[in-house]
Amino acid sequence: MRVLVIGGTEFISLHLVRALRRDGHTVSALNRGRQPGRSTGRVYDHARPMPLDEETSRNLFWGEYAELKIAGEDELLRRHRERGLPVTIVRPTHVYGPLNTRNNETFFFDRLVRGRPILVPGGGWLRQFGHVEDLADAMAAMLGVPAAYGQAYNVTGEVIVTQVGFVELIADVMKRPVTLVPASAPGDGEKPAPFGQNLAYDCHAVYTSGKIRAQLGIRPRFTLASGLAQTLQWYLREGLDRRDIDFSAEDALLGRAG
Repeated sequence: MRVLVIGGTEFISLHLVRALRRDGHTVSALNRGRQPGRSTGRVYDHARPMPLDEETSRNLFWGEYAELKIAGEDELLRRHRERGLPVTIVRPTHVYGPLNTRNNETFFFDRLVRGRPILVPGGGWLRQFGHVEDLADAMAAMLGVPAAYGQAYNVTGEVIVTQVGFVELIADVMKRPVTLVPASAPGDGEKPAPFGQNLAYDCHAVYTSGKIRAQLGIRPRFTLASGLAQTLQWYLREGLDRRDIDFSAEDALLGRAG
């Protein structure tokens, strides 16, 4: 099949191109430069009880970001209903893995490899992560499958973990000790303590993935631990453990916390 991928040069779309080519498809990529944004589970109402399934009501809990995603989904599904456009919606949660453009797992690699403590803002909120290769494989497997047309699917890993548990799992994978330091609440005009690029929000984020299993027979290959171990190998192979990082602002927060 001939496939057009919008993007195709970074993280998720690059892994998707690789999966499609592996499966024998002819792939073209259309790229206008580096722009933020992706399919996402943040269309859901995260104030509702967890876990969130594909029938959970959507709302603007995440503001304009969610508004634009919902509008895009609605327009595509309208064209499916009215014109028969073969549309499938994919809703991943926090995606991790080699080439990640979000500084989430690498944020903790950077600190633990240097023996630095980790500031923890809160720590009890639940998170769920999906490996980028599992996501790419799922999207490639859906291609041209009539049962998937007009459907939305959560695509994520099966492990649910607290923020603190995520850090502790990374430390286990790296075989490094970890020191967790509770971060004080920021004052007026102050930035909160860093905790990955986008992992420090005050709500749970937990999703079901039974629909994609039941309807399409798709399940992830990676556990969170095995996926982090594979990502760590990439991180070390690329020499990212030797990159220069300015920790001065973080050191000031650590001094205040101490």
